[in-house]
Amino acid sequence: MRIGIIGAGLVGLAAAAGLSRQGVQVEVFERSGQEPPTGAGISLFPNSRRAMHALGLGEGFDRLPHGPPPGIRTAMRRRDGRIRFSAPAARDRGVRMFHRNALREFLLDSCAGVTFHWGVTASVTDDGDRLRRAQLTLGDGTTSSWDLVIAADGLRSRTRSRLGLDPGLRYAGYTAWRGVTAVPIDTAGTAGEDWAGEQRFGTVPLEDGRVYWFAVASRPVGETAASQGLASEKDAVRREFSGWYPTARHLLEATPDDAVLRHDIHDLARPLRAFHRGRVALAGDAAHAMTPDLGQGAGAGFEDAAALSTLIAGVRRDGADVIALLERYTALRARKAARVLLASRFMGKVAQRRRR
Repeated sequence: MRIGIIGAGLVGLAAAAGLSRQGVQVEVFERSGQEPPTGAGISLFPNSRRAMHALGLGEGFDRLPHGPPPGIRTAMRRRDGRIRFSAPAARDRGVRMFHRNALREFLLDSCAGVTFHWGVTASVTDDGDRLRRAQLTLGDGTTSSWDLVIAADGLRSRTRSRLGLDPGLRYAGYTAWRGVTAVPIDTAGTAGEDWAGEQRFGTVPLEDGRVYWFAVASRPVGETAASQGLASEKDAVRREFSGWYPTARHLLEATPDDAVLRHDIHDLARPLRAFHRGRVALAGDAAHAMTPDLGQGAGAGFEDAAALSTLIAGVRRDGADVIALLERYTALRARKAARVLLASRFMGKVAQRRRR
């Protein structure tokens, strides 16, 4: 079986790594270069670990250094730093915290036998059917045929639009800044997310003492530091959260200017009923872009990759056709992912509501 994957983000890499362990021919097309993108942190919950084991990556994943450090308790603070409530440190809640680039390197290293095409744009020009293979066209006009294409091409997936499945995107009403401190910072033994009106601030200690932080505020869509007359997004988040407790401000100051990321938060306007058309499957944000309010964007994508890998193993063993495989994939994943997408949306509305 010959499988093409569009997108070398975390979900595309996980799918490639899992499928390569089954002996299928896998090629990945990524329009960006091989250099790691500027990244921040990521928290993965137990469903991500289960997906990694289903992909055959569990041993390596379990060995990866991760946060939170031992003894860290969960706390929610007020804007002035007073603790609203806290939970004692658990021996293992199953939550693992990484720098995104460390997780990306692990997945890349796990892609033995996978052919990568970096800096290459691939588009679906024929989604295929039971008798006709799917076709990709590259930026230089060359074409190739595939038994199966997995499109993990992100929030603004061109493949989703090409397949006629795109419901459009919805702006959630808030923007998020993210960063990782350049040096270890003491968070007083806590991790958590603090709510105050239409602002939130989160702290996630990593295994080496550095801290991944995120800051969320209700702002007009499309606003940037430049549109506010500021020199950098670090200046924008610093101004937005100037009245917060000292540790929050220290985390911002300990992050290099060019390492502060900002993204307006969008999700799919409505959940997809189908994750495939013909021989092309959507995975990750392409299939179920959701707000980050439950921390399940990547985890749901890893579950997609695990489901596809398991189903493809069955096809190779039992001889079922690819179309039937993808119908089963939609049945396994679309409804479950829709529930998580809507639950994330609801949590975001609760967290960002105006409070007196």
